[in-house]
Amino acid sequence: MTDFDPSFAPAVALADAIRARRISAVAATEHILARIEAAQPTLNAYITVSRAAALEAATRADAALAEGRIAGSLHGVPVSIKDIINTAGIATTFGSKTLANSVPTADAVAVRRLKAAGAIVVGKTTTPEFASKLVTDAPLFGVTRNPWDLALTAGGSSGGSAAAVAAGLGPLSLATDAGASTRLPAACTGIVGLKPTLGLLPHNQVPDGFGNFIHLGIMARTVRDTARMLDVLSGADASDPYSLATVPTRAEAEVVRGGDLEGLRFEWRPLIGNTRLARIVRARCEEALAVMRALGGAVEANDTAFENAEPTWRVLQQSNWAVRFAKDVETSAAMMDPALVAGVREGQAYAGAEVQAALYKRTQLYRTVQTWFDRFDFILTPTISRLPLAADHRTTDPIDIDGVPAGDMRVAWGSYLNLFNLTGHPAVSIPCGWSDDGLPVGLQIVGRWFSDAALLRVAAAFETARPWTDRRPPHAPR
Repeated sequence: MTDFDPSFAPAVALADAIRARRISAVAATEHILARIEAAQPTLNAYITVSRAAALEAATRADAALAEGRIAGSLHGVPVSIKDIINTAGIATTFGSKTLANSVPTADAVAVRRLKAAGAIVVGKTTTPEFASKLVTDAPLFGVTRNPWDLALTAGGSSGGSAAAVAAGLGPLSLATDAGASTRLPAACTGIVGLKPTLGLLPHNQVPDGFGNFIHLGIMARTVRDTARMLDVLSGADASDPYSLATVPTRAEAEVVRGGDLEGLRFEWRPLIGNTRLARIVRARCEEALAVMRALGGAVEANDTAFENAEPTWRVLQQSNWAVRFAKDVETSAAMMDPALVAGVREGQAYAGAEVQAALYKRTQLYRTVQTWFDRFDFILTPTISRLPLAADHRTTDPIDIDGVPAGDMRVAWGSYLNLFNLTGHPAVSIPCGWSDDGLPVGLQIVGRWFSDAALLRVAAAFETARPWTDRRPPHAPR
């Protein structure tokens, strides 16, 4: 019953192995917990490890299986949850000293669905304070590092989830994406990061259900695992108005159906709001375009300049922070991340007319992006404009690209990402190649609203043609 190694096993294979009694849920969970413990001193991917609760849940999963009962498609599979998503009985700190002792009494809707499908929650992954940055460090727990190079960031704000999945510390992680936070860390760590269509995964923790652009995200090593998790999580919930007309996806069936890209039209946009793109990123992405063409897709390049969505996103996000965290700043600024404090105070300075103008601009951006799909089925972009930054890079410091100053991190590094948070279109980052020194490069694929299953079928076709799951980060536990 122990001939199956769950270290880097896909969730689909692990679920099959548990049902076939090749490994027990307890053994799989114990194995992942041991890997987490081994990696913590170097990667710092978890802030809370729920060992006792996880093993208790795994014991129940094995007992149910012995009685012929299978909870669902993730029966016995260990998963992690980003530490800004509520988990009943497990600390949810948002990476903040102000919430260091916060323990929710109820699960978020998505966590409840994972558990109903049989998943075993092993812990909470690290995040910058209140998920506010593109690198992952926080006053409460310190710096999270990239398993491909410990000097580099795993990205943010779901850096802990990305590092955990990449290093084999659990095959799946539930994350969030308000402006980059699933796709950017996925690109930094060589995994799959999906931001589904807005509302497809109901998010019952956002304070503004109607003006919301904060998505739940899925992080996995394989496209099929991503699809299975999407099928578990998708569908309507009364708490989220954007979700009400949605139905659960059948994305895994679409991925398994496979096929080439014959008849599909792709537009390649190498620049969206930015003026610089690292040579290595452009080269690997353009190699990916050749793969898309070889699979039958028609790819057309568009170098037309497009405005950066960051100024609009910034007004909406910082005004959101100003309302949510003003009280924390008033009472606890000294123990909070200075960059977040500055963002809250900037948000407090916006006039109501500025916020409304940003809302109007969001609608304009949505309508413009919608026209892109008049001629094309999918949009292709780099995920980020350069390889990962240093792990200790400060949010307020400018970045460079190929040694040339490029400016603000959000404007110049993640310019391809927050646009699609504002417009709500589904977008996935997949590994499309590697630098000469072994760092992953990400390609973003964007689809029409509710084309999530088709989007993942495209990603799976690429994965089959250019597989990446055989690569192992040098700083993953052995």
